[in-house]
Amino acid sequence: MKLIPYLNFEGNTEEALNRYQVIFNGTIHDLSRFGQPEDHKDKIMHARLTFGENVLMFSDTMPGGTVNHGDGVHLSLAMDNEAQARSIFEQLGEGGKVTMPMEKQFWGALFGMVTDRFGIHWMINCDL
Repeated sequence: MKLIPYLNFEGNTEEALNRYQVIFNGTIHDLSRFGQPEDHKDKIMHARLTFGENVLMFSDTMPGGTVNHGDGVHLSLAMDNEAQARSIFEQLGEGGKVTMPMEKQFWGALFGMVTDRFGIHWMINCDL
């Protein structure tokens, strides 16, 4: 069994997908567009991003749909490279909001939380 997060956006999936591709040095697969209606034809119906052993899936909402990025879900990255963890944290924070700065924590790891400019909540944990 493997859990694969599926991220939905209100019309800016392509921007988010391309940004995450750069941040995570990933590969985009299976990108398909809605095609109809005319004002939604270029929006992404489905795409998949792979990086390492990870997979994220993406879609714009259906025409007229909305997205509510609630506080109930955070994507958590477990890392073992401090420089990479700090770099990813900084990139995710560009245009977003740091909710907990990257700092050494009582459990011995470097940890921080950020909500990126697309409204996705991230937790970065790096074992030191």
